Amino acid sequence: MWWHSLPKLEVTMSFERVAIFMMVLTLGCIVGADCKSESDSNTDGEMASYPHEDAAELGHEKSEESYKEWEKYWNTVRTEKKASIMDVTHGTSIDWQSNTHHSNGDSDTKSAKNSTKSNGAASRRWIFAMRHGERVDLTYGQWAPYCFDANGTYIRKDLNMPLTLGERVGGIDSYIKDTPLTRVGRLQAYLVGEGLRLAGVNVSHVYASSALRCVETAHEFLEGLQAGPSVKVKVEPGLFEYKLWHMSKGISPFMTPLELHKAGLNVDLEYKPYIDLDITTSETLEEFYERSEKVMHSAVQDTEADGGNIIFVGHAATLDLTVVALKNLGEEQKNRTPYTINKHLLRVPYCALGAMKDKPWQVVSPPCPPSINSSSGRFDWKILLEL
Repeated sequence: MWWHSLPKLEVTMSFERVAIFMMVLTLGCIVGADCKSESDSNTDGEMASYPHEDAAELGHEKSEESYKEWEKYWNTVRTEKKASIMDVTHGTSIDWQSNTHHSNGDSDTKSAKNSTKSNGAASRRWIFAMRHGERVDLTYGQWAPYCFDANGTYIRKDLNMPLTLGERVGGIDSYIKDTPLTRVGRLQAYLVGEGLRLAGVNVSHVYASSALRCVETAHEFLEGLQAGPSVKVKVEPGLFEYKLWHMSKGISPFMTPLELHKAGLNVDLEYKPYIDLDITTSETLEEFYERSEKVMHSAVQDTEADGGNIIFVGHAATLDLTVVALKNLGEEQKNRTPYTINKHLLRVPYCALGAMKDKPWQVVSPPCPPSINSSSGRFDWKILLEL
């Protein structure tokens, strides 16, 4: 082979030398006939026996976006010796202790316990707000045409896709407009629940937007939390995001609690929602704020006698809305904090967790660490044929 003539490499190589060597190998494969695969003759025939191979373009554009991010990362590592993925692909790295009123979550939890023991006062309730996990449509782009056959039967074409999908009114059309979570998205939600459990924080009341991705997030959150059997997901249409964002394509009918239950999700079949949301009409921002506030105020007030911590599982804006809604709880009109769509909305990642405590209402550090995930594109195994 042509590479036998290359000089022997040292056992230890600098990053730059490894990169150059890999480039040489790549160029050699492009121009050298010896790099042609010897298994080309049977590959196509074998491919036909694998049903996922008919979806080679699935997630192509999203994968290319991910690869560009990684290319930027590795180039920066090589040229600037800067090895923090957060610095390169996420802008300025985040200092989770930058705000004076936000200290370490574990310290907050310990100090809260100590203060309760020292003064005998009742424990303050946690109110959490969390965005849903990674969604299928934003991960793969146009995914449904690859994953449903002519009979409307779902067939998974990627390991990060759901194993199964529950039956629902509207079938494929409803799933296009009301996306499920990826498998990674479910894990993200599980990790948050697990994080709170390990921090010694329980949650007794779980409210989720009617969007499937939010209900699945709440379900997996409870799995990680290992809450008791009495804690179920209360599916609340009033927590759905701003309807106007969806009017151009329309909103599919949400899965009913019974459909969600049959799909294996731990939902409260007896829960009566605070809001009956009409998905066929638009709404103003004020109406969006009002219905969100009604849900959050009602949930806090209706659970006060029983006590227990609360979580609202919704969308990126849910974290902002929760803070403003609870700050306004019991306030006179002149003292109310105005609602606004936060300029940092796009910096609320999947399963971002916001936290407040009551008496008085205060934004505090969540009692568990955040979770950072890197992007991953779809691997094309055919590049190995070039070796």
